[in-house]
Amino acid sequence: MVGNVPADNAAALLDQLHSEAIIHTMPCDHGDLVWQQWPVRVAAGLSPAREARPLLLLHGGFGSWMHWAANIPALRQHREVWTLDMPGLGDSADCPQPHTPEHIASIVLHGLDTLLGPATGFELAGFSFGAMVGARLAILAGSRCSRFTAIGAAGCGDLHVQVRLQHPPTPDTAPAEARSIHRGNLRALMFASNDSIDDQAIHIHGENLARARFNSRKLSLSGDFIQAMPLIKARLVGVWGSRDATAGGRSNLEKRRALFAAAQTGAEFHILDGIGHWAMYEAPDAINKILLAT
Repeated sequence: MVGNVPADNAAALLDQLHSEAIIHTMPCDHGDLVWQQWPVRVAAGLSPAREARPLLLLHGGFGSWMHWAANIPALRQHREVWTLDMPGLGDSADCPQPHTPEHIASIVLHGLDTLLGPATGFELAGFSFGAMVGARLAILAGSRCSRFTAIGAAGCGDLHVQVRLQHPPTPDTAPAEARSIHRGNLRALMFASNDSIDDQAIHIHGENLARARFNSRKLSLSGDFIQAMPLIKARLVGVWGSRDATAGGRSNLEKRRALFAAAQTGAEFHILDGIGHWAMYEAPDAINKILLAT
């Protein structure tokens, strides 16, 4: 999927993937939260994982379920996959006050309880701002959440770098100029290599920005993720790309590794060489291997 999706196929491939999901629209006190469920679809020659818990994937800031588009087809060969558009993003209703990771996590948990049942266990992964929400969700869910993988987590206080970006295009921006802006911002924030930025990545980024109403950038500068880590009972896994623009370089990555080790004995920590912030898209096979590990 990475680096080889032509422009005329990008939207069609995403539409096809979305059409394979069961869509759940869950009423909440602030409006509707839109969930996507991908039942297990085992490829020829593979055996389904027995007793495997559902896998919930949380997208990043200014995002939607499409942040996981490169991973869902492979993951659902082994697990039932759930995604959602978090409040104020994608197809879901606006984000209610207070705008905190814990409050958003409580909204997500309410939907999860309704869809899966309040006693059903699950595994969890969150990307960037979604890792902040995921950390609070893992705390609220307690023993029901058996494994939590944080990918490029925001909320690491002084370790987190705020990347300067071009002003996003407006509806009046010419298509070619808009694509150029999206490509430049993806290179600055999301990807380590220009070769990884295909037309599907540009399409996803543009669609996500067009529908985003909730700005999580200030929250990303907080220390909320670090504060939450010691309270998580789930098996803790951290993943960063070595060239993640938000990470602050190798020394800051090693400081994060130490924080994970201090928060939980035996916590996993992975650094993916040559990979940027949107690691699930730039290195889908490596991320899928981590998520499916037992």
